[in-house]
Amino acid sequence: MPGSPNVLDLVHRSCTDVAAAHAEHVKIDDAAVSALAAELLQEREDVRAAVRGLPLPIKFSSLEQELTLLALYHLLDFGSGYDPLLTKTSGGRDARETLLFGLIGLHLGGTRMDHHKLKSFTMYDLYTTFNIEATQEVAVMPGVTMTKPGPLQPHAKALLTAINESGAALEEAGAKSPGELLLSLAEGLKKAGRTTAGAFVEELIDSLPGFRDSVLYDGRTLTLHRRAQNLAADLAIVYGGRDDRFAFSDVDQLAADSGATTIAVLRAKGVLQLSEELASTIDEGSELPAGPHERALRAAAVAACDRVVAAAAAQAAGSAEAAGPAAAAAGEEGEESGAAAGAGAAAAGAAAEAGKEGAGTGAGSTGPAPFRAVDVGAFLAFLTEEGRPLHGKITRHVTRDVTGY
Repeated sequence: MPGSPNVLDLVHRSCTDVAAAHAEHVKIDDAAVSALAAELLQEREDVRAAVRGLPLPIKFSSLEQELTLLALYHLLDFGSGYDPLLTKTSGGRDARETLLFGLIGLHLGGTRMDHHKLKSFTMYDLYTTFNIEATQEVAVMPGVTMTKPGPLQPHAKALLTAINESGAALEEAGAKSPGELLLSLAEGLKKAGRTTAGAFVEELIDSLPGFRDSVLYDGRTLTLHRRAQNLAADLAIVYGGRDDRFAFSDVDQLAADSGATTIAVLRAKGVLQLSEELASTIDEGSELPAGPHERALRAAAVAACDRVVAAAAAQAAGSAEAAGPAAAAAGEEGEESGAAAGAGAAAAGAAAEAGKEGAGTGAGSTGPAPFRAVDVGAFLAFLTEEGRPLHGKITRHVTRDVTGY
């Protein structure tokens, strides 16, 4: 809201503070940050293109319908801690794949996901849509079984609560669907001259509480709002070019994804160094309870990606400064070194262009950066996809009963 602290500033600031307070167990390695920044600079075009929205091979009858599916995907994008269980019971799909498969099925089946449907969504609907079985049959004596809660019941209940409560919130807001709400929020912000990702995230978490993602850490509030920020990034980068209501001017202020995949990749890259106890818990596949260690991991992921962006900006600027004098000196040496001079000028131009492409995150960056924190988070996830360098080579931590990721 106008006059209140910018929610994105709160995200970066609180994550930096918590990461510093928990450095004994989760440390950010500056040398690895610099190395990752240099690596990503070599892939800067792919990094900038990493935010792709939902790769849906289907057609929509309206923008509202398309945004409804996008909003529901991000709203329900949690439960990664249940991936080991889901892959055994949901056709080999993890939480995200299960979610996407179900939403596509709803769309192709002609189900209108308005507030009436969301409010009345049942556990049976959840099972038929997402193939998530909340109960299991347990033998109590020969030939006799009893239905009892299954290991996926907490996840199923969390999904159902998010769906039902969002339906009620939409009705209260006077919006017939999630897509209509997004369009209404964006239109209102445009009229108020506040077409920013920060303002959009604030309005979204106020209108749909299911998107809220802030927790207590040692007496302070750790602000994350991962799913709301990811939705804002998709809207800006995928739709902003053709709809100025989503042309947010501060996409560079959005934080990197703070989910388990980002954390695992940063750890694989040596950026996050964990205490022996915490590393052992994760590597053994044991459940990491929601609490200080788990929250510190999320905070450190955001803070580390901010540092990567700042380091990349510094390296790009340094390359430009070094290339300029080198090119001039090469030019003075005469015709024999003309090729070297041309190469130096080209390098300087490339570095300068990289500096113009984006701004840093507001978490310590002092100049323009070749890419943004939200790009870094998306690219790190991209590296784990099938056929990519880190596919099957990272270990995600397992935390259940949280709706942040």
